[in-house]
Amino acid sequence: MKRLRNIGVLVAILILISISLVFGVEAGEEHHGVTTSQIKNLIWFTLNFIVLVLILCKFLKKPVVDMFKSRQENILKQYNELLEKKKEAEARYVELQEKIKNLEKEAQEIYQNYVEQGIKEKERIIAEAHAQAERIKQQAELYIHHEMEKAKAMLREEIAEASVKLAEELLKKKINLEDQKRMVKEFINEIKGRVLH
Repeated sequence: MKRLRNIGVLVAILILISISLVFGVEAGEEHHGVTTSQIKNLIWFTLNFIVLVLILCKFLKKPVVDMFKSRQENILKQYNELLEKKKEAEARYVELQEKIKNLEKEAQEIYQNYVEQGIKEKERIIAEAHAQAERIKQQAELYIHHEMEKAKAMLREEIAEASVKLAEELLKKKINLEDQKRMVKEFINEIKGRVLH
């Protein structure tokens, strides 16, 4: 690149020298038509230009060709890199599509799992509620049985008290002893029969 720049500077200097020679000679003269000095200058300028082109071809051919080869290689390298990146992007795209499909499957499985767990939890709660209801029922039956026994005992006490009062009243009415005994026995037997049934 540095050599190419040096050659460019040399070419620019030669062109400036040639132009100044052609136009510098003519600056003082004024003629109509083509003069011999103009023809000489034209030949001189043409020879300079040909020599310049030959020099440029000689010295710039290899750097220019190398530059274009290098540029072509860089473009091919970049193109190949882009193709590789494109292949990687396509592979990544396919991989991501597979992951998305798998995510959909996983989401469906998780949803199904939650539904199954919900059903199991519902069944467990219902079974627990049935068991608790059965316990409450048994406790209620036990409580009712206990209360009935209590009521029977209270009824027995009330009957016993009533029979004692009745016996007292009968005694007060001056019933003979034989009658009182018989009446008490009958009353007790009758109460026992009621309590037992």
